[in-house]
Amino acid sequence: MRIGQVFGVNIVVDVSWLFIFAIVSWALGSSTGPFHAVDVAPGIRAVLAVVTALLFFASVLLHELAHSLVARSQGIPVREIRLFIFGGASNLTEEPKTPPAAAWLAFAGPLTSIVLALLCGLAALQLGITTPAGVVLAYLATANAIVGAFNLLPAFPMDGGRVLAAIVWAITHDRMRATRIAGRIGVAFAWGTIAYGISDVLLQGFGGGLWFTFIGWFLLLSAQGEERQARLQVALRGHSALQLAVPAAATLAADTHADTALKLMLSKSVRALPVVLGERFVGLVTLGDFTQHDGTALDQTYVTAVMTRAEDVTTIAPSADAAAALSILGKTGFHQLPVVDVDGMFLGFVTREGVIDWLAHHREPQVQEVLRRP
Repeated sequence: MRIGQVFGVNIVVDVSWLFIFAIVSWALGSSTGPFHAVDVAPGIRAVLAVVTALLFFASVLLHELAHSLVARSQGIPVREIRLFIFGGASNLTEEPKTPPAAAWLAFAGPLTSIVLALLCGLAALQLGITTPAGVVLAYLATANAIVGAFNLLPAFPMDGGRVLAAIVWAITHDRMRATRIAGRIGVAFAWGTIAYGISDVLLQGFGGGLWFTFIGWFLLLSAQGEERQARLQVALRGHSALQLAVPAAATLAADTHADTALKLMLSKSVRALPVVLGERFVGLVTLGDFTQHDGTALDQTYVTAVMTRAEDVTTIAPSADAAAALSILGKTGFHQLPVVDVDGMFLGFVTREGVIDWLAHHREPQVQEVLRRP
């Protein structure tokens, strides 16, 4: 659910965030929460708990916004910031170009959390840590300090793991190797977190241990995903986007009526088709484009009125590195990436399914060795 924009960055709240917001609010207002000793009415205590939870997640948003603003300062487009059950994530469409840029981008978030912790702690001392406002600020100081410190742990997918990867990248001059190393450390850390959570559940019962287990599981999936992505990118080295491209199921002429385009897409079970004028790529029409149509009868509308125009479509050159194409798909969440040459001719789509099929059927020994490597 998109809730707005901050500095031009879309802010999206995942449904799972509502669950963690409710849990945090309940914990803050409970008899063991930070407000249990504050002499206020129960209703006021509940309001303080909800406000504190909102301020905490606003701090998480500022953490992610720091990443996003640094990314934009480096010329990296930011698709959105998403808040979810385990915190937040900045969805960047590209990777930093140099190790120092990658390190600064990763460090900006924890630095922001630590600065917030210091400011909230100083304000709490000024107001008095036993006053309602002081209790709120003291909690925010502690929470932000924990967020900052936890994110500096040198393991993927935490920011500290990305800083470590940037340092290894600078030393080895091999970005993929750096990512694999940080990913393996992340996997080890995740298993350690899971083991701690399970042991705590067995010794203390359900509670914090169960939460640590869930966090460890999330970290494990994320770290394995980062390592898998790095392995795939190594396997694709030396190959071009054109080698991965698959033909479109059909090509639509610019004077095709929108209803004909929709029927063709449904009959061929495809998400998108290229639109061409002669041989020149002029746009991409997706099933989602039809849901945003202004309501004009489709049989009276050309597909060019529905499609996304070429200048607004992310494309890739046929000679571009295949790993770059995979990275764009992963960062943007697109289902297909049009391959278009310098003359504007559409040459095919790079898709996740196409990449998997290419890897499965590719018989070069070095590619198979990379994929089999533990």
